[in-house]
Amino acid sequence: MNLRGAIDDAYWAMLASAHLPGEQYTEPVGDPGYFGPDSAIWYVHGDVSGVLGGVSGLLLGTLNEPVTHGTNRHSDYLRDPIKRLGFTASFVLGVTYGSTPVADKLVNTVRAMHKRVHGTMPDGRAYSATSSEDIIWTGVTQAYSALRAHVRYHPRPLRGRDLDRYLADYAVISERLGATDVPKSREDVKDYFATMRPRLTVSEETLQAVRFLRGAYGDDRATRIGSQIVSRVATDLLPDWAKRLLGLHPRTPLTPALARAAGIAITRTLRYGVRHRSIEEAHARVGAPYTPPSAL
Repeated sequence: MNLRGAIDDAYWAMLASAHLPGEQYTEPVGDPGYFGPDSAIWYVHGDVSGVLGGVSGLLLGTLNEPVTHGTNRHSDYLRDPIKRLGFTASFVLGVTYGSTPVADKLVNTVRAMHKRVHGTMPDGRAYSATSSEDIIWTGVTQAYSALRAHVRYHPRPLRGRDLDRYLADYAVISERLGATDVPKSREDVKDYFATMRPRLTVSEETLQAVRFLRGAYGDDRATRIGSQIVSRVATDLLPDWAKRLLGLHPRTPLTPALARAAGIAITRTLRYGVRHRSIEEAHARVGAPYTPPSAL
């Protein structure tokens, strides 16, 4: 197998390790789904920089302790992180690029899963994956982090109001999951974080999740080293206030300059080797031309 094929196989072995039922990108022909090929979200999610943003979003998301507690209580991600990552990628890609009936089915599947995630923390705070507040937190931290990775590492990133278009697109996903009053612009997100920051807390459970996300995982030495580099690049993407709150010190073992150099190297390598078949199929479904980021 050549190098390009090896990179492609390794990438999808991780991200496509699990799929939600009904995920497909070819039918019905002509249906653009929730967004369509001219949307900002199709453009942003079409690049491998989203992987870095996704990990950074998970790190940022740990600061909402009830959400983290609910995830720990009702998920096996600490035992099988690759499977959890696969399901998350399946949902995000499917809702972004799938046809309307496909996206509807994936949303309904996740909403059904969310109904089982509820309870009370030891200190009395309630958590529920169906609550608008918790859905918004998860969606905003992911969208915000994906956008930071996009701006920093995409070869031709969106600018200005197109960045707000992306946030408005991602808000649709949160709304479909049951949220209301979702932030839809950079200014909205800035105000949202200003409101949320006094409510964010760091417990031992939060720090355990952060240590796990920043650790090395995988079945071989190369994968373990690669996962740890990705986590350091993702840490560098966090806003300064989140790094301080989490007690993270990104200068060791990678300085910010080295982390960004590593991020450039990772995204360039993945663009060289990874083929996004599902995105190609989505473009073909609606009869739209497709240009992979590596050709930009």
